[in-house]
Amino acid sequence: MGDAARVVGLVDGPLGAYVHVPFCSRICPFCPYNKVVPRDGQPERYFDALLAEARGYVDAGVAGGTGFTSLYVGGGTPTLFPDLLGPVLDALPVTGERAIEVLPSHATPERLDELRRLGFTAVSVGVQSFSDEVLRHLRRPHDARQARAALENAVGRFDLVDADLILDVEYDDAHAGSFLRDLVGCFELGVHQVSTYPLMRFGYTAFGPAAHDRRREHEVLAEATRLAREHGYERRSVWTFNRPEAPSYTSITRRRFLGLGAGASSFLGRDFLVNHFGVETYIAALDAGRLPVAQRLHLGRLGGPLYDAFWQAYSGRLCPPARGSSEPVGLLLRSAAALLAAGGLLTPAGPGGCRALTPRGFDRYHDLERWVTYHLIEPLWSQMLAEHAHEGGRAGWAAPESARRRRLWTVVEALTRRPL
Repeated sequence: MGDAARVVGLVDGPLGAYVHVPFCSRICPFCPYNKVVPRDGQPERYFDALLAEARGYVDAGVAGGTGFTSLYVGGGTPTLFPDLLGPVLDALPVTGERAIEVLPSHATPERLDELRRLGFTAVSVGVQSFSDEVLRHLRRPHDARQARAALENAVGRFDLVDADLILDVEYDDAHAGSFLRDLVGCFELGVHQVSTYPLMRFGYTAFGPAAHDRRREHEVLAEATRLAREHGYERRSVWTFNRPEAPSYTSITRRRFLGLGAGASSFLGRDFLVNHFGVETYIAALDAGRLPVAQRLHLGRLGGPLYDAFWQAYSGRLCPPARGSSEPVGLLLRSAAALLAAGGLLTPAGPGGCRALTPRGFDRYHDLERWVTYHLIEPLWSQMLAEHAHEGGRAGWAAPESARRRRLWTVVEALTRRPL
């Protein structure tokens, strides 16, 4: 697979690995990620292609001599086919954390033990809520009893257990109270981390677009921060709360990562790559001996570090290059950090020039993340989701023509180059 060598040539540092499993037995209408209900025989062909992609990159030396720094398996529902996933895991040399997303109804002691045998050290359980009313609103394929039991089963079995909760103040104000009760429930169960994601209302999903009450979200997250401190947890990032001694669990703040699978993306330092979303299109590319890369955005010497800094700030800290660096991007980042500190969004510089987000900074980043999501991520994903319709795929939940497409996207689209 000769184009794998070209990808390796774009890498400028150690990589984590992300593996995407796009299959779900039932579609949650709020979820914007690439997912389908599989056809008969499709999972087997998909995992064969995934294995070919993994081996192609590894054979080309993408993981270097030390292996991937971490592994994160997401979806879809990656715990649907653990037996098919096993060979792919065996093909990826990983030196650090191995993490996987788990559907609560799959988090039985037996299946969790199977994940341990596969080498996973961390799990993220998609609890979303302990309220049956909220779970019905989200149309989740599990109930509150299963959500609680999943965390009880996971704690003590893994080095790190993350619980995902959805914050949706647009549902009604009662849900904000439910969310805070859910948060305390996770703390009391002793999970290592709680991820508190605001519900993003993508235009192409069944939930459709909606306005957001930013002020109310800020208030709820401030109260969540107070409750976290009260229960011995700390706000580790914009949307996560951790036990102080626990590591962080996230796929989005890896400094560099290689994405494998239909709909996976890669950030290699100065280049952002996106794989085909269509499952059959993805499989066909690998059957033909080609990488399934569909889009490439070359960020360059300036855009790459800015992208890196954006996700670094999500973790609550920004560490611009030291003053001895005369690189233009270093000067730009130090100047920007100083301006943000003057505006009350960052603390004064500490050791190494690092600064932390203030409470006001957390609120502004929360708003900025939503802006980036709707202006850049939603139009890109909707464009790629159209592949399912072109190949007759089972992704009828997505209506790409209903996605937001604002002016900034036309500029980004013009800069996006077809692959490699």
